[in-house]
Amino acid sequence: MKFLVNCLLVLFVLIIFSGQSTTGQTTPAQPEGAAVVVKGKRLFYFYANVGDYTPRQRAIMASEALQRLAENPDFDVDSIRVAETASGTDVISGSTVIATVTPDDAKFAQSSTTQMANSFASRVRLAIAERREENTASRTALGVGLTIAATIILLLMLILISKLASDLVIAIGKGRGQSIKGLRIQNAELIGANALADLLLTMVKFSQILLFFAVVATYVVQVLGFFPGTKHLAKAVMANTVAPLASVWERVLEYFPSLTMLVIITLVTYAVMGFARFFFDSLRDRTIQFADFDPDWAEPTYKLSRFLILAFGLMVAMPYLPGWESPAFKQVGLVIGILVSFGSTGVVSNVMAGAVLTYTNAFKFGDRVKIGETVGDIVEKNLFVTKVRTPKNEMVSIPNGTIMTSNVTNYSTLARDKQLIIYTSVTIGYDEPWQEVERCLMEAAAESYGLLKDPKPFILQNELADFYVDYQLNAYSELANEMPFVYSELHRNIQNKFNEAGMEIMSPHYMSVRDGNGIAIPPQYRGENYERPTFGITHKPA
Repeated sequence: MKFLVNCLLVLFVLIIFSGQSTTGQTTPAQPEGAAVVVKGKRLFYFYANVGDYTPRQRAIMASEALQRLAENPDFDVDSIRVAETASGTDVISGSTVIATVTPDDAKFAQSSTTQMANSFASRVRLAIAERREENTASRTALGVGLTIAATIILLLMLILISKLASDLVIAIGKGRGQSIKGLRIQNAELIGANALADLLLTMVKFSQILLFFAVVATYVVQVLGFFPGTKHLAKAVMANTVAPLASVWERVLEYFPSLTMLVIITLVTYAVMGFARFFFDSLRDRTIQFADFDPDWAEPTYKLSRFLILAFGLMVAMPYLPGWESPAFKQVGLVIGILVSFGSTGVVSNVMAGAVLTYTNAFKFGDRVKIGETVGDIVEKNLFVTKVRTPKNEMVSIPNGTIMTSNVTNYSTLARDKQLIIYTSVTIGYDEPWQEVERCLMEAAAESYGLLKDPKPFILQNELADFYVDYQLNAYSELANEMPFVYSELHRNIQNKFNEAGMEIMSPHYMSVRDGNGIAIPPQYRGENYERPTFGITHKPA
């Protein structure tokens, strides 16, 4: 019994000393780490501060970086790697630093920075891969549902577009020639009713095709974007179609202020030209009159004013044209300027000559003129050439510069005042009394078409030549444009009158050898008792 008590005492003493020894040791406290969480799953712990960042802040930043990588469908999990740095071991993906394991973190975790970083990288790869598998299945199911809905919407839209296009085609067909009428400016028809209806039908069909293409393209892009495996194709299609269109639209918006200025300049130029048309038409019609301004100047002055207005409008609009400041535009302008400089000498001279001819009233439309060797009627005048139609119905274009250096005879100017003289000459021998000759000429003039009775015709004896007298008949006429017919009628009547009077219209150079020759007039005018003369032979006795 005593032995048992002693053993218990010894055991009690040992227990007391053992408790004192354990209580006396100081074991360092394990700190609480901050977890990096992605989609509710803890991947890693930070234990130490880094600068002003606490473990919790470091964990939040790493979680956000991993969240962005996980949501990126193009992210490759194999791109996650570790890299040793001066401050520890980094877990990186490309150029993005996901987290940094410092020596203090490794010390608290009783590990090394490399081991902790590799463990963290493995967990990240596994978590993102698992998340993607979950997302792929759910997104595929969602994509199928969205595709079905998009297909239904596509069919409805195609049916709606077809119905609208069909209704428009029927409406245009019914309105052809009735509600759809041709475009006219006063009596001038710009486009007929049938042509306008055909144009509207073409526009409807083209718009239908364009809408079909736009709807189907939108459908294809959306369906590709519904599935993770084809989402990159949707982005590629968007980049190759929508992005260029968006760029074009941005350029259009950037150019809109300049386009507005061009529209304003065009409208102002058009309005000024319209006022000029009204003003010069009023001058031509004499509803507006100015002293010393000939109404015939109105049309050429309008054309010159229109050219100047267009030139000024173009000069103002040029800085607002797209590409105005580009080197190519300047080079083209330089080439055009050089060509104009070399080739404008004749053009400018013709333009200046045309202006001078217009404002000096050298001739007007319809005047019978003689320019150089060309005789005819003025049918067109412009700044470059004057067109003359000859009596033989030939159209002759004469440069205005040539006209300025030529003699211009205008038959119509005095004809309008009944002062144009038609004249012709006949040569009669001295053996015919001049009174009879003049009587025949006056009778021919009196019976001729186009010659005036008042003022009276007159005759001039222009020349007393060696064998004949030159008689010139002068008569007044107002038919300058019918001169060939007037001359022809006059010449016929002169022949008739002289034949009736038994007078020959010829220069009597042959009188010295006339014996035996008949008179040179038609037989019906010779008379019943006319006998052809015989040769006179004189015999001289030996």
